[in-house]
Amino acid sequence: MRTRDSTVWHWNVSPRARVIFCLTRTFVKPMFTLWPTTERGIRQLERLDAMADKLPKPKNLDIEPFTLGGVPSEKVQHPRKAQGELAGATILYFHGGGFVFCGLATHRALCGLLSAKAGVPVISVRYRQLPEGSIGTSVKDAMAAYTALLETAENPNKIVVAGDSAGGYLAMKVAEITALRGITRPAAVVGYSPLLNVNLEDHDPDFMKRDAYLPMSQVEKLKDRWLEGPDEIPGAQSPINADASLIPPSFLVSAEYELMRPDVEIMTENLIKAGQAVETHIWSGQIHAFPVIGKALREGKAIVDLTIKFLERTMASQNQISA
Repeated sequence: MRTRDSTVWHWNVSPRARVIFCLTRTFVKPMFTLWPTTERGIRQLERLDAMADKLPKPKNLDIEPFTLGGVPSEKVQHPRKAQGELAGATILYFHGGGFVFCGLATHRALCGLLSAKAGVPVISVRYRQLPEGSIGTSVKDAMAAYTALLETAENPNKIVVAGDSAGGYLAMKVAEITALRGITRPAAVVGYSPLLNVNLEDHDPDFMKRDAYLPMSQVEKLKDRWLEGPDEIPGAQSPINADASLIPPSFLVSAEYELMRPDVEIMTENLIKAGQAVETHIWSGQIHAFPVIGKALREGKAIVDLTIKFLERTMASQNQISA
């Protein structure tokens, strides 16, 4: 592990992570490269969440489906209750999937791990994606869920917005939009391999090719569909272009070689220059959004532990300021 400023590098790679990396590069990336981005192709990807929903539910968790601000959601709660700084906190989680696939079931294991480690409820949001709506529609649902949670959370000043990949985009947008609208801001933002820039073609193509999971060619095909539709994106189209002074303390994670890393590093620098708290972790030998694998991966468990420690420090600091 090496630390530089607000960025921590992790070099040790578990045997299981090496296997996952190789299998993903060998089989998953070629499949995604050839997968049609037509409406029919996207509809087929939707089956992944339905398949995941047939798997055994994580043990020792209370899983409650409900509607939050008109958006289908799921509350995941471990029996252990947080003590100290995280008492009364809530994590609002937005799943990833490129605004195309995944959902509540695919991310249930990670949400359960976060709840178990933090001792707080984790609310996972099933926002609309392609082909039902563009990114603007997803942002609209994310804001509806967050605004409703402000009315029902145990402590509205201790809501953490979190997400991976496309969900990380939504978490950042909620943080920005609440500040622009004068709404109670999230206490913190957590982004696991967050999509922070819709213009990924701006970066070195040779580096982008090294992503073991995501093919750049498919991202370029999806971009136009991301941005079309009747619902506009409030504020900055890409979070890296937002006013960084509006963003609350942020915990960011990236794999060493993935499409999202350049913008995670840019966002880190933007937040530092704006005087905002940020902690960034870059992991060698991992795939995009590896924390979603949860406790099945040693590195996944480690990043959740680091997330909770960051949130505890953030809440403690905010409590001191308000005292």
